[in-house]
Amino acid sequence: MLRIALIILLSLAVVQELFAQPMYGRRRDDIIPLDGQAKRIGWFIGPGITYTLPRFKNEEEEVFRNDSLRYLATYDPNGRVGLYLEAGATWFMRDPVILDYLDLGVAYKNLRGEESSTGTLWRGDTAAVIAGDGYFAERLVTVAFNANKFIPTRSYQFIQLSLGANADIRLGSEYSHTGDPLLNRHAFPPDLIAQAHFKLGYGFKLTGRTIMIPTLETPVFSVTPADQGLGKLQWFSSTYRPLILTVRFLFLRARNGFDCPPPIKHNELERGKKVYKPDSYHP
Repeated sequence: MLRIALIILLSLAVVQELFAQPMYGRRRDDIIPLDGQAKRIGWFIGPGITYTLPRFKNEEEEVFRNDSLRYLATYDPNGRVGLYLEAGATWFMRDPVILDYLDLGVAYKNLRGEESSTGTLWRGDTAAVIAGDGYFAERLVTVAFNANKFIPTRSYQFIQLSLGANADIRLGSEYSHTGDPLLNRHAFPPDLIAQAHFKLGYGFKLTGRTIMIPTLETPVFSVTPADQGLGKLQWFSSTYRPLILTVRFLFLRARNGFDCPPPIKHNELERGKKVYKPDSYHP
């Protein structure tokens, strides 16, 4: 899955570069002005929320069977909203053909959800009904790295595609369940979670120095724990897909003597306006 996503990202980047010249009259929109106005190193913050997406359909399943016992159960997982806040540094590419920028950040992540269960334990012809309800909450600190690509759509607007990796370390957790944990084979993520993820966003340039990108993120593969289906994680007896919705703000840093205004348009160059062309460039 990760290889497929990478191939798609690279293909879209090539297509965007092939068509940018005739569409915009130049190689690309200067969403990030690197022609002497902005430094290559910037920073970002991103408030957001999380949601643990459960499966869409519940079915009765046979949990176990032996010579004398048989246990059938139906699990009903439900997601809850949690808090998310990220901040970090960005590195903008000098020649953004494949990628536009890299970022490295730290985030607080809160993952919450619940599960109810109804089971029937058969011992011969005798049946016992076992029901339970549970709630979980994880508090995690996350270190994440992303490679990001812009695909311009309109003037100073773009789609952002990102591939990245995250390592989540548990700060604390809360688990509460009235069902039998052994009978229902409860399991939880480890103290360290390592995953690859994909992000999709749509960005707007607000000012010469500020870019806003609402973004949706989800894991696509888990290194630890062992992958349970394209990045899903298990709490109690059910798996959930973590979703993260953020509004990321990129902040550009202007070089001395510049205010990072929006870039000069191509038709302005044709009218003979002066453009700064630095002899050397330093982040």
